Amino acid sequence: MKTIVIVLLVLFGVALAVPSSRAKIETNVFHPIRDKVNYKLVPPRLEEMADQMGWRLGRQEGFPSDWEGWLRRDYSGVPEDPWGNQYFLQKGRRDYSVGSMGPDGVQGTEDDVLVTRKITGS
Repeated sequence: MKTIVIVLLVLFGVALAVPSSRAKIETNVFHPIRDKVNYKLVPPRLEEMADQMGWRLGRQEGFPSDWEGWLRRDYSGVPEDPWGNQYFLQKGRRDYSVGSMGPDGVQGTEDDVLVTRKITGS
């Protein structure tokens, strides 16, 4: 049994050393695992971001005119999602959403993660 495990580890190491097989292993094995973990990390971050935006709106400051600047200066968390994309803000008349574009990096697709809040106050 020990010999089988050693042989498998050596084969795996060799496969990772070859660029074409490394790319396949990363795409088929590691990316799905990484995406599952990231999908668990993003919603709490978005909830916190939506809370901070709600406090800002509650103080009658309105939405930031410079979203990227707000993320970098005023938001207390990391401005990029785990996939390396900047979070986004969608403003509506009665609500707003903060979101992540997900692993594909394209806003408006089904892998996006959103947190939507109603605009409250006077």
